[in-house]
Amino acid sequence: MRSTAGNPQVAAGSAAVAAVSVQETEAEPLIKVRDLTVEFRTQSLVRAVHGISYAMAAGEHVGLVGESGSGKSASALALVRLLPRTATVSGSVELAGRELMTLSESELREVRGGQVGIVYQDPFSSLNPVLTIGRQITEVLTRHKGMRGDEARTEAARLLDGVGVPNAVDRLADYPHQFSGGMRQRTIIAMAISPEPSVLIADEPTTALDVTVQAQILELLQSLTEQHHMAMLLITHDLGVIAGITQRVMVMYAGRIVESATTEDLFNRASHPYTVALHQSLPRIDKRQERLPTIQGHPPDLRRAIRGCPFAPRCPRRIERCKNEDPPLMSVEIARQAASPEWTLKRIKEEGGEQAPGPESPHLTACWNPPPPSSSVADGWEPT
Repeated sequence: MRSTAGNPQVAAGSAAVAAVSVQETEAEPLIKVRDLTVEFRTQSLVRAVHGISYAMAAGEHVGLVGESGSGKSASALALVRLLPRTATVSGSVELAGRELMTLSESELREVRGGQVGIVYQDPFSSLNPVLTIGRQITEVLTRHKGMRGDEARTEAARLLDGVGVPNAVDRLADYPHQFSGGMRQRTIIAMAISPEPSVLIADEPTTALDVTVQAQILELLQSLTEQHHMAMLLITHDLGVIAGITQRVMVMYAGRIVESATTEDLFNRASHPYTVALHQSLPRIDKRQERLPTIQGHPPDLRRAIRGCPFAPRCPRRIERCKNEDPPLMSVEIARQAASPEWTLKRIKEEGGEQAPGPESPHLTACWNPPPPSSSVADGWEPT
């Protein structure tokens, strides 16, 4: 296998890309998201998520990748309406056939934690500093599993031991400040999986950790979700993090999904200029580079209406159609023909080219002029 980029997660996980990407999942979607839109109203209206749709199967691991401000966290937290009051969420979210957007707040509280577990980015701010670790875990167990007293403490110790916290029984009496960053994140994971949810949302779970602990946490997440057959939505800005832990990847830019593919396809045949640029901006240990390539320009201002493709001002492959018409998410095969004006939006839909990402969907891209596979910078990302 050729060298991977100089990223610890890639080095640890890229060899598993092929094996993970072909792991079987149940075809019937567990989660169906349709036309999800999130707007924040402060001094002006900000459309953070722009009508995205996708599906996930039970037990499937899906990565959600993009730079800061692309709408990753907002779209994930909107699934269970965990956004501030300034946010307006519209669209449809079905979990196991149940529509979540119409549930009352009390009904949603049973879904949060019970059916959907969340691992947050900052483990320290996610834990209450004045309550013991044991108190915080047993609270979840009491709320969602009805456990109390010694039964809840025994289960809490078992959970801590299961996520790799040594001397679990004794550590229940400790406070969050007595745990390291990695131990706090392990505690958050134990709390998230304690009610045995069907879906786990991991929102940048390794950002605040050093690289050695990052690899341990990723391995732990993969092991636990496979053991309990949980679907996992892994949110990150780091392509290396998702290399060996996901089966599919969705790339977000300016509140839109701009590419969706199996992990293997995305790393070897990226078909959106933004995804290619993300690959190129990673350091490589098999090449000497004076400067890393950067993506020129800035993301669009989401307070303003965007005409055409949101990536067009920064894109080296933009054509005239990119400036005037926002491309739908369509199969790569049709996208390679869509630069021709003969391919109207109506024709793309009629040909079955416009699709939402899902367990059985083909490689999709939202681009009028996708790069050829040979320019997708697959070098260094080749699976074994």
